[in-house]
Amino acid sequence: MKKEPKKLGRIHFVGIGGIGMSGIAELMHKSGYFVQGSDININSNVRRLKSKGVKIFYKHNNKNISNATVVVFSSAIKKNNPEIVEALKRRIPLVSRAEMLGELMKFKRGIAIAGSHGKTTTTSILGGILEEASLDPTIVNGGIINSLHSNSRMGKGEWMVVEADESDGSFLYLPNEINIITNIDFEHLDYYNKFENLYDSFKKFSSQIPFYGSTIICLEDKNTKKLSTEINRREVITYGIKKKESDLNIKSILLNKKQSIFEISLSKKFQSKNKKRITFNLNLLGNHNVLNATAAIAASLKIGIKIS
Repeated sequence: MKKEPKKLGRIHFVGIGGIGMSGIAELMHKSGYFVQGSDININSNVRRLKSKGVKIFYKHNNKNISNATVVVFSSAIKKNNPEIVEALKRRIPLVSRAEMLGELMKFKRGIAIAGSHGKTTTTSILGGILEEASLDPTIVNGGIINSLHSNSRMGKGEWMVVEADESDGSFLYLPNEINIITNIDFEHLDYYNKFENLYDSFKKFSSQIPFYGSTIICLEDKNTKKLSTEINRREVITYGIKKKESDLNIKSILLNKKQSIFEISLSKKFQSKNKKRITFNLNLLGNHNVLNATAAIAASLKIGIKIS
């Protein structure tokens, strides 16, 4: 982990109110960077950032970046946006949202959560577990975390938990020690052209972790189950419902009006510091949320949190 640079000047976010952009902007603002941004939509994210002291422009104009030294954009921003055009004209560094997030992750130990469904919930649950364990994590989520009233959290601990966006391949920018893949659906083919390209990007994502890292993969989805058998040069941790071969086997699930109560059987990989079977109470309903929670539990066990 390298030392974080503070003297970057004015960092301008084009479309700062987007759910992905706003979280990074808030995180950088809290870290002491000079952050500003523009957005034509005055949403709750924009209002939250403004209330915290972030300068907001309510339209896109080339004059907005007159003093900017870095311009950050997302895949939703078109190339003919006047601020993008001006930045190119003046040769101001242009940085994609994912690239900026990746730069921030270099100063922490990263956990990245990807998948077609469940990644926002999984990120929230995992971030909450690390908070409860007093690890003071940094979190960047793709949705508002109710307990934080925000989609990001600035922590002083060594771990950073982020939701990874696979829609445009940008999740490959994110350096991470541990990653989670919840499922892979036939989507984002406007970018990938065919499913095989999407699948290969997930394979690369799960494989480019350091040798001491781990990829956590759900066995409920046929595509991720196949993927789990093809990663042979890095540690693979698996989870699923009544999957005897998985490292975290969800043996039973009981749903009531307010909670999902489930029991997990741990493989020998995790039994030295934990019980063989552990029962959990989750304040979310549904098998899909039990799977999301189990993925978060797997990551927690991997980093050494003892769960009894």
